Amino acid sequence: MRKEEVENMVPVNYLQVVQTEIKDTSRAFLLEWIVDVHRKFRLQPESLYVTAHLIDQYLSRVKVMKNQLHLLGVGALLISTKYEEIYPPDLRDLLAVSENKFSREQVLTMEQSILHALNFKVTSPSAYRFLERFRRLEYTFDDKEVFFFAQYIQEVAMLDASLLKFSPS
Repeated sequence: MRKEEVENMVPVNYLQVVQTEIKDTSRAFLLEWIVDVHRKFRLQPESLYVTAHLIDQYLSRVKVMKNQLHLLGVGALLISTKYEEIYPPDLRDLLAVSENKFSREQVLTMEQSILHALNFKVTSPSAYRFLERFRRLEYTFDDKEVFFFAQYIQEVAMLDASLLKFSPS
């Protein structure tokens, strides 16, 4: 996992280099919305991290207009839930929580664009996977309260693009 995490890290300055309209605050608002949707649908924790990873990977490769950022989030969420969930939410449910700002075809086109841009490489070791691993290795870390607090810190840290310089482990 440590070898793979290094291979899949995004450039820290991708928002300045690749994106002209997307700033770190826009990224943070998008991820905050995704966290809310994630909780609303009661998705697996890893779906959240895969979604964030897909968004960062895509934004580091493809220039996105600000009005398309929310569409990117829905497309990434659709991919991650198909990959991680036993029962992923229907596309119509994702469109409904997006207040029907997009059509079904727009989301499916974005999904296709994400997958092609990333060469269908959907996952990477996430901070959550490392947290789970550390929990299994350290018997004193088995306290659920400590684990959930660490998970909360990870989710808050996910919003700050400057922390992308640190590996998930």
